Amino acid sequence: MNMIRSIWYTSTLSLLAAACASTPGAKPHDMSDAQHERESQSQGATADAHAAQYDSNARVERWRCSPRGGGRAGAEFGGCWSSVLNPTTAHLHAAEDHRRQAADHRAASAALRGAEARSCVGISSDDRDMSPFEHVEDITSVEPLIDRNGSSVAPSLRTVGAIVTFRAVPGMTSKWLQRVMDCHLARNASLGHTVPEMPNCPLVLKGAQARVTATGNGFAVAIRSDDPATAREILSRAERLHAATVNSAASTTR
Repeated sequence: MNMIRSIWYTSTLSLLAAACASTPGAKPHDMSDAQHERESQSQGATADAHAAQYDSNARVERWRCSPRGGGRAGAEFGGCWSSVLNPTTAHLHAAEDHRRQAADHRAASAALRGAEARSCVGISSDDRDMSPFEHVEDITSVEPLIDRNGSSVAPSLRTVGAIVTFRAVPGMTSKWLQRVMDCHLARNASLGHTVPEMPNCPLVLKGAQARVTATGNGFAVAIRSDDPATAREILSRAERLHAATVNSAASTTR
């Protein structure tokens, strides 16, 4: 299989990426579940501090005087008007703004946790905690994922990720393997795409997508990203997996 066209399913994870938040940095994928929770608490504390400085009974009288004659030099002053203001109103508005930001981060955290819970239903703890790509002994091949655009006469070819092919193992189906991939995508998003214990797993990367296709004697997993730098890192990790596969096979034959 040299190419897989970019026909991608819409997963819960991709829906999260499109979620809107008015607060900068409060979209689900902007940080981890735990970081969103901490930021929500921080914004809440700031809101409380501002709220404590608001006094609904505070009053100050201000005067505004306007000159006669449209402000020409030498013109006499006109009347002066008074107005009564609350000098602490700015704290009220600041408290409302920080509470809104806290709510946006809470919503992002809840979205990440909800997506992981839905995607990982029925997945064993072993399959959830261990990357499927750690099973290097079951990987049979790794190759670039090429996106083909333009006309058939003069196509434009672009590497957008990698294709990792697993051999058929007892009980494995493409549907089940897709569920495992989706679980890991959601779990990695909840962890903020930082999983040091999985340095070669391409599913950890922010913006990665995965689609499983059954082959004649196994399963091809196409991992891609629309971001060029992420796509290169996907391929780099896949190639490291392939090197580990070769080394595992060599040690077995000794």
